Amino acid sequence: MSTALILSGGGARASYQVGVLRGISEIIGKERQPFEIICGTSAGAINAAYMASYIQSPGEGVARLYDAWREISAADVYDTSWSGVLKSLGSILWGVISNSSEGMPSAMLDNAPLRQLLSRWLDFDAIRNNIASGVLRDLCITAMNYSTGESVAFHEGADPVAWRRVHRVGQPAILSIDHIMASSAIPILFPPQTINGHYFGDGALRQLNPLSPALHLGARRLFIVGVSANPRTTDVPVNEEPPTIAQMAGHLLNREFIDNLEADIEHAEKINELVAQTGRRGPERIGAHGVEILVITPSISFDEVATRYISRQPSSMRLLFRLIGARGRGAGASFASYLLFDGGFCTELIDAGYRDAMDSAQEIRAFLS
Repeated sequence: MSTALILSGGGARASYQVGVLRGISEIIGKERQPFEIICGTSAGAINAAYMASYIQSPGEGVARLYDAWREISAADVYDTSWSGVLKSLGSILWGVISNSSEGMPSAMLDNAPLRQLLSRWLDFDAIRNNIASGVLRDLCITAMNYSTGESVAFHEGADPVAWRRVHRVGQPAILSIDHIMASSAIPILFPPQTINGHYFGDGALRQLNPLSPALHLGARRLFIVGVSANPRTTDVPVNEEPPTIAQMAGHLLNREFIDNLEADIEHAEKINELVAQTGRRGPERIGAHGVEILVITPSISFDEVATRYISRQPSSMRLLFRLIGARGRGAGASFASYLLFDGGFCTELIDAGYRDAMDSAQEIRAFLS
């Protein structure tokens, strides 16, 4: 049975995945590659493409990715200069005042530096060579088509299968930096990317079934790395204040990046229970099959970590965070965490991912054996 690695999105939160991958490498051996299919969404698409290019030497790939995320800064991902930030905000304000969309930017931040960073990080020729040699079956990158509202799973691999379901399609493609830029273009924050004449944005948008692409590509075992523990609590704050823009935006981002994945995992687990209850010939009778799933999610709150790093960001971003209310704990800090491309913040998340993987070493070893 084919095993797929599924890396979800979440901006700077995706650094957590690197720690999990580092733990996997130590648990099963640095030169062993257990995944035939790799699927990435948003910032998870960056990690997915990186690992796909090092599939023949996964230990080296993890080590390089580990160093890259530990050294990252906000300026590597978006323009943090006062002129860049004020230009975008001023253009948006002018568009509102003048009631004209001409010249109005489509995002608050310019992520042109990210393209330069990815050109150094990713090797698409190596990915194609790995697919041609059979070491990797498929690499799948998901983005959202702004024109149609559909979630598009762009994939390159040995089986160029296409599919169409409600609000989601699978499209064979020759993957490039454009697909990664599109998949990681967080709405409002980063501008959309054009692919074949269409504008695409972050892959987490309208991705109602994040597990679907891997299943369409033939995976029956799913190793999923999330980016939020999303703890459920019944504590209700006293003396609540009106929510800030950042708090509202934080909940919207969490809805796209976290809730859909958790809901799809829950759905898959219910299907597994149904298949198990129907007996040996159950899958034939109900038209479904079971899927083996292992999920690794953070044991710490990223929002709590984020509160310690907001004050360390470039002055332009500190002002932006202050203006929209991205301060303190809760959803405001959650919003900020998506943009905290800070070596210290990412290192804490990487270390947390490594600890969580090592704490699950027995389950990981059994699942990937």
